[in-house]
Amino acid sequence: MTAHENAHGVRDRGRKGTTDQESELSRTHGTNDAAGHAAATPSFEAASEYRRARLDLIPLRRRDKVPADKRWQERNYDRGEVLERARRDGLNLGVRLPADVVVVDVDPRNFPAGRDSLAELAAAFGLDLTSAPHVLTGNLSHPGHHFYFRKPAGAVLLDSVDGFEGVELKSLGRQVVAPGSVHPTGGLYRWAPDSPPLHDMPDLPARLVEAARRPERRRGAGAGEITAEQLAASLEYLDPMDFREHDAWRELMMACHHATDGAGRQEFIDWSTSDPKFADHEWIVGRRWDSLHADRDDAVTIATLRRRLNEAGSDIAPPDAAEDFDVWDEVEPAEERSRWNFLSLDDVESLPPPKWLVPGVLTEGSLAAIYGAPESGKSFLAVDMSMAIAGGIDWHGRQVERGGVLYIAAEGAPGLGKRFCAWKVDRCAQGRRFDLHLMRDDLNLAAEKDGGVRAFVRAVTDELGPLRLIVIDTLNQTAAGADENSAKDMGRYIASMKLLRNVTGAAVVVVHHSGKDLSKGMRGSTALLGAMDTTVEVERASDGHSIKVTVKKQKDAEREPPMRFNMEKVGDSLVLRPTVMADAQGEFGGAMDPILELARQEANERGGSIPLKELAEIICARDGGADATARRKIRSAIPDGRSNARASIDGFLVWLEPMDERNPKLGILVRTEG
Repeated sequence: MTAHENAHGVRDRGRKGTTDQESELSRTHGTNDAAGHAAATPSFEAASEYRRARLDLIPLRRRDKVPADKRWQERNYDRGEVLERARRDGLNLGVRLPADVVVVDVDPRNFPAGRDSLAELAAAFGLDLTSAPHVLTGNLSHPGHHFYFRKPAGAVLLDSVDGFEGVELKSLGRQVVAPGSVHPTGGLYRWAPDSPPLHDMPDLPARLVEAARRPERRRGAGAGEITAEQLAASLEYLDPMDFREHDAWRELMMACHHATDGAGRQEFIDWSTSDPKFADHEWIVGRRWDSLHADRDDAVTIATLRRRLNEAGSDIAPPDAAEDFDVWDEVEPAEERSRWNFLSLDDVESLPPPKWLVPGVLTEGSLAAIYGAPESGKSFLAVDMSMAIAGGIDWHGRQVERGGVLYIAAEGAPGLGKRFCAWKVDRCAQGRRFDLHLMRDDLNLAAEKDGGVRAFVRAVTDELGPLRLIVIDTLNQTAAGADENSAKDMGRYIASMKLLRNVTGAAVVVVHHSGKDLSKGMRGSTALLGAMDTTVEVERASDGHSIKVTVKKQKDAEREPPMRFNMEKVGDSLVLRPTVMADAQGEFGGAMDPILELARQEANERGGSIPLKELAEIICARDGGADATARRKIRSAIPDGRSNARASIDGFLVWLEPMDERNPKLGILVRTEG
């Protein structure tokens, strides 16, 4: 090797100082080598942004980029507990990336001399970086970047594209450090000043998706015998400093690649860079690993890894190496049976017909889905039926079966109290007993090998008694880390719904979103549609005052014509009243104002307020107008002062007020109150 080549066979360009671009980024970041080490405390005030973008947070080691837990890809993390743990122990936080998100991770240190790989990539594929949520990585001497994009969930990408050294694509199975974390050099990861909101991720250009798409690999004999977690546990017995000689290191890399069929990339990178000499070579090691995807030579196999481990007095770690993870046996233990029940044709014909829970809509003990576009009123419909069943009150003239109801409010829980109250007022049922239970805790019904689902089912049966109905609102918020387009992931979700139904005897209804085209039905894998006994589509009229409810699938009965309801103001919320769509005239005190509703939504998702400037930016990005125009729209829709507040469609008060009464120049807040 030459003096400028590292042990991994990659030339060290030996650049000293910083480029003009890096110096500018350091100024933007507000840190420098002299002062940066004082910033040693993580800060996560904006953590709520990740829930809105459907991204999970995971704990990382203190002032490090490495996950704090084994098998972090599969764990079901509670967001509140993760934040509390990070604050208590001074940990960093990572963002666990799902199948439909990709982060363009830029490390300028690995750019070829005299080139800007990021600018070249953007020019080659039409990558608009200005529209992507943008994080400055906190490296005080060489600031890097994370740009967030959406991608097709089914597209599996390579981690890098040939010819663009220093730019990495991270997606499913990977994590990136969250803003507010502390870089090992002492700087804070921060949102760039001009970064769009995290939930406004643009699509990765189709040309770049195709260029980076991982090719199908020929699987060699014995390839993929161990998991990435087993590899990480096995490598703990090998000292990376014993593999500084390039050929030995490369041979071990090839063996690890073969043993995991390429899945152990991050684990091998973490092991290699734990050698202090190569601590900054994450991108280089990853690039070398990626180059093996083109190899068709399986001469170096898991046998080489096993030989090295045997020399160190160890062997391949067993599959259950992570003892701290509660494994969920996916196969239901079989109960002893004295006999099997085989039915004759006469027996089948004499079976009683399905019994209606809500006539024309839900049958007892069924699986059902209520779906529609955002703000379509689907949760109002779920609440409407839940209250009728819990109180034994007819559902718009249809006699329901009274019984216990569990409402799992994973989305929009703060506003449910007002909806329940308004429903009782509208039905003159304030003094009536309602057997309804609300749950707001995080729940993952799509978790792989997670005993949490079974524990939850046991708690439901032990604590709540008999139930007629269980509502899950929504699928998205109870399927952390799952790909809605994956039949496998949705299969686990369906299995959890069936487990709930089988153990409780209740009908289980999930509230879900439609795709961009409502005519194509529910979003995601067709496995969900196939498993449902009933699906109900909710569509909101363009006037915002009324909805159409259509039973799209009814497995064991004839489908009824669409039902139409007005959404009418009662107290601080809305209720459903039967109507004819053409006559829909809700009592909202005027038409629904889209700016008011947008302000209510954005402010609520930020804890009750949003700077007027940020709301104007959102409107500009959505409508394409000027800032002054957006501000005029806001001023026209939202009054000054709480005493003049306007009510949104779901009863929230919305108004404007100064951030600081003594200094109006600090700006204006849009405030909401439920």
